Amino acid sequence: MTDSSTSKARKFTGISPVWIVPLLALAVALWMVWQDTRGTGPTITVAVGDAEGIEAGKTQVKVRNVDVGQVTEVRLSEGFSSAVIEVAMNEGTERMLNPDTRIWVVKPRIGRQGISGLGTLLSGAYIRLQPGESKEQQSHFKALEQPPVTSQETPGRRLNLTSEGQTSVTVGDSVQYQGFTVGQVEQSEFLVDERQTRYQIFVKAPYDELITENTRFWLQRGVSIQWNSQGLDLALGSIESLLGASVTFGVPEGQPRGDKLASEQEFEVFESLEEAKQQGYIHGIDYVVLLDESVAGLEKGAPVQFKGVRVGTVREVPLRWFPDNGDEAPLKRIPILIRFEPERLRGLVADTDIESWEKRLPELFKQGLRANIRASNLLTNTLFVDVRFYPNADEEGVDDKFAGYPVMPAMASDFTRLEEKLTALMDKFNQLPLEQGLNDFSAAMSSVDSTAKKLDSVSESLAAIVEQPQMKQLPQLLQQNLIQLKELTGSFNEGSPTRQQLNQTLTEIEQLSRELKPVIELLQEQPNSLIFSPSIEPDPEPKAYE
Repeated sequence: MTDSSTSKARKFTGISPVWIVPLLALAVALWMVWQDTRGTGPTITVAVGDAEGIEAGKTQVKVRNVDVGQVTEVRLSEGFSSAVIEVAMNEGTERMLNPDTRIWVVKPRIGRQGISGLGTLLSGAYIRLQPGESKEQQSHFKALEQPPVTSQETPGRRLNLTSEGQTSVTVGDSVQYQGFTVGQVEQSEFLVDERQTRYQIFVKAPYDELITENTRFWLQRGVSIQWNSQGLDLALGSIESLLGASVTFGVPEGQPRGDKLASEQEFEVFESLEEAKQQGYIHGIDYVVLLDESVAGLEKGAPVQFKGVRVGTVREVPLRWFPDNGDEAPLKRIPILIRFEPERLRGLVADTDIESWEKRLPELFKQGLRANIRASNLLTNTLFVDVRFYPNADEEGVDDKFAGYPVMPAMASDFTRLEEKLTALMDKFNQLPLEQGLNDFSAAMSSVDSTAKKLDSVSESLAAIVEQPQMKQLPQLLQQNLIQLKELTGSFNEGSPTRQQLNQTLTEIEQLSRELKPVIELLQEQPNSLIFSPSIEPDPEPKAYE
């Protein structure tokens, strides 16, 4: 018993030397694993469009030029649409990885802002990480195609702008306020469904305090040419705007500054400052105007005026209201959509409240307020909507609805009435016997032409007579005759012999005429007295009355 118990004790108390080597190997492996895992952080994946210059085990991830991770694997995505990069982050980088984090590949780039990333020509491309401020954790990211323009830590405000026109704003263009650069355009994309362009801009502090509810954004181009009532207006922008378009903002003149932005608000980018002034009114009352005349020359954005004062804006020309098949209304009149904007009357009326004007306008329609179109420029055929009172207007169309909008009654414009009068005048003119008159006029012109030819012949004959040598002596002969006439008249002066002889002759003629007078009277009574003796009746004797 004693020998057997002693042998068992020896069996359990000793460790065989054979196990020493495996135990040492296990300890070394555990130590190496601990050394390898010490100081490492989470693993993230980054999707990039192109993995050019990215190498596993070599490309670093940096924050402010400090290494915070390394690329461990580069592979294609499942659909082969992008490249997937796995990054082993360093210890303590978990707070950097959240939904606001932005990642991009730094490599040489040439853009409007200049050349960047030249240092990577020697060191190679690397991944830049910009930490976010969110508290949530995230491990999957999509790299930006272009590096962000503004650092995430820069104080300021980001806003979204939309544009339906053809704008030329690109990422990196400046945002200006009264000529000072206060921000930049960070993102630009075209929304296919909305058919509009959306921009994200960043305005640095403290300039972001200038943005209020009534702030308007417009494009500041390098060269601006406008035609106004004073003539041609040519304006040159800043050097930045000459190189490319910039976005500027401000509150249009005559409008209140408004309250500060309490929440995110989307703004529209207008093509020019003038368009921002005229179309930048947010509040208004929409009306449909049914026009029985041509709308050629009337465009979206045209003014709505009352006695020369702008009170609204044309929104759609024509209004496409897409009637259903059951609507049998024919297209006799063209609908346009306008917006009456009471805020434009600030300072001219006591109240610019929308609700009060919604009640006031129908009463004005009953008093004869009507809309029509007028030409603002006859050379360019530019039209606008004119609103005025017509005392003799009937109440037809008042309180009507069209496509869900209230109708503003319309009246034929003076231009249309003038056109109708001109058409009637031309019809009467066409009824005149112009052909017969033209024939008579042609005959008269032929007669005039013949007479003119005869006059030409007479003129040539007179010219030939005048050119004869005898005609050249005519003035000398006339002068000699005038001298002789003068001498002749001088001989009849008072006291001259000719004058005395003439007076004596006249006296003798007068005496002779007195002597011949009885003979002439006798011949008148008895013409034969020259042959027969004249019968002379005796004088009557006076006698008493028997």
